[in-house]
Amino acid sequence: MRDDTHKRGGAVKKAPPGFYTAQEAAKRLGWNIYTFRYYVRAGKIKRHVPPMRKEGYYNKKEIDRLASETALFLEHTLEEKEATETRVAQPEDAQGIVEVLSVRGWQTATAEQRKSWYAVNPFIDFVAITDGKVSGYIHAVPYTPETLEDMMAARKRSWDIVPENILPYQPGSTYDLYIGIATIEDIPSHTQRVGFPLIAGFLSFLEELAERQIYIHHIYAVSAEEPGQKLSKKLGFIKQETLPESYLLPKWHRYILDLETSDSRFAQQYRGAIQRTKEE
Repeated sequence: MRDDTHKRGGAVKKAPPGFYTAQEAAKRLGWNIYTFRYYVRAGKIKRHVPPMRKEGYYNKKEIDRLASETALFLEHTLEEKEATETRVAQPEDAQGIVEVLSVRGWQTATAEQRKSWYAVNPFIDFVAITDGKVSGYIHAVPYTPETLEDMMAARKRSWDIVPENILPYQPGSTYDLYIGIATIEDIPSHTQRVGFPLIAGFLSFLEELAERQIYIHHIYAVSAEEPGQKLSKKLGFIKQETLPESYLLPKWHRYILDLETSDSRFAQQYRGAIQRTKEE
């Protein structure tokens, strides 16, 4: 196998835009070059040969996403990883998102409501696709300040949201996000197959926003269930004052993550991505 580690005239060939050399990719992942080559040979990492090139290179976004996943979930290895695609939701994914939430027994907005939100901001849902179907999603919305306050206080729920409650993204601006996550739990090893790739992919999506000069300061979340509360803690969210029990949800736990100051892995990865963006 020929890759970019071959030298010509005493110099290593430079990777084309959007790609890493093998040495650069291995360094980004925190591996030595032999471990990296092993995974390339095993087909776990895809080698690309761009047009008009003979040497192999490695897609920058693919490597960055894998690096984020490795940093966030050290116990999750490439051997465990199965094919799950993660991407920004499209209008045709709206019904799949509704079905994920319905399987969990949760009330939610309709598919048509979601599509109306996408008309204002098409980047508010991020999905995992397993075996051709939506298997999980992250809802991350830059609400107006008033709406964000209402959501955190349980005065509004998703089915109350109208397009006017959502802010569009503008380059050069910073936003606070309200976030929610759900996955289908009857998929075997759903945490490894769906949960880990979904969260790591979402972090890579935030990095892509940063490349467009769209920055995130705080992420807010609520959870009334133990798995969501454990995940919030694992990702570095700080628990806020718990609201009294209500007819809406008992034990309504509220969380906040400050991406500018938190020492959590998630926040550190995000800040590192911003720094790389500025350097590039």
